[in-house]
Amino acid sequence: MEDSVSIINDEGLQTLLDKQAIYDAMMKYCRGVDRCDEELMRSVYHEDAQDHHGPFTGPAWEFVEVFVPQSRSESSFTMHFIGNMTIEVDGDRASSEAYFVAYVGRREDGNEFVDAFGGRYVDDWERRDTGWGVVTREVVHEWSRADGFGLQPFPMPTETFAQPKRDDREDLSFRPPGALRG
Repeated sequence: MEDSVSIINDEGLQTLLDKQAIYDAMMKYCRGVDRCDEELMRSVYHEDAQDHHGPFTGPAWEFVEVFVPQSRSESSFTMHFIGNMTIEVDGDRASSEAYFVAYVGRREDGNEFVDAFGGRYVDDWERRDTGWGVVTREVVHEWSRADGFGLQPFPMPTETFAQPKRDDREDLSFRPPGALRG
């Protein structure tokens, strides 16, 4: 009896660890998108992964190579939020579904617009020697709105806040633990 309880606990613990690793990878992906960091984005996909991302269908690493320069030139920022996320683990394979909302800043005719896109990342994952990685991604479009927040900026002293950086690893999110304490 005691051995079967240990096995269940060990299996349950491994499942929790696997789910956390997949969740962490999803967060890393969103950070990579928002910071325009090709290395972070690529690290979530296995090298042979496929991505169907709206108009792009093909190798995931190729998607990253196309997306990052395009995002840098066509948007002033992106910000992803992951909501409900389910993860099913079966040995060295897993599937996940993550609801997301992505906000995208763009300039047009001298105005700043904030667009919004709600959808789902539906992924198949595999654990390999390098760890968990996406092998197939399908992005599901649920809704999108152009200029979801209007033209008027929120009246606040933005210059007094730390500012984001998208083109290098100087953004605060890349700091080592404890670095803010100075």
